[in-house]
Amino acid sequence: MKRFLLAVAILLLPAQALASSCNVTEFSLNAPSGVQVAQVPPLVDQSPVTTSGTSAQSAAFSGDTKMIRAWCDTQSAVAFGSNPTATTNNMPLSAGVPEYFNVIPGQKAAFILRP
Repeated sequence: MKRFLLAVAILLLPAQALASSCNVTEFSLNAPSGVQVAQVPPLVDQSPVTTSGTSAQSAAFSGDTKMIRAWCDTQSAVAFGSNPTATTNNMPLSAGVPEYFNVIPGQKAAFILRP
């Protein structure tokens, strides 16, 4: 009975609560002793990118951004460029695992759900 009630509760959640998203956080780069680390506080916490079976782009990285942290709540794929389109053949991102990338200012990240 508990499982049935849980299933009903999940079905009654608003659609937005079930949406998938990827978060992009922008950092300047700090390299003390040759080790690259993200310098906090971050430069920008972008609005989450809603992901689906269609590619969706982040905002362009600021002029001071050298590194980003990408975190997705579902398994996704990511592509980078001035006008990127992500496909399921691009670099996979595991759900719930943050990834750090050195990036080019002004470019964007594109995400897509990956089965």
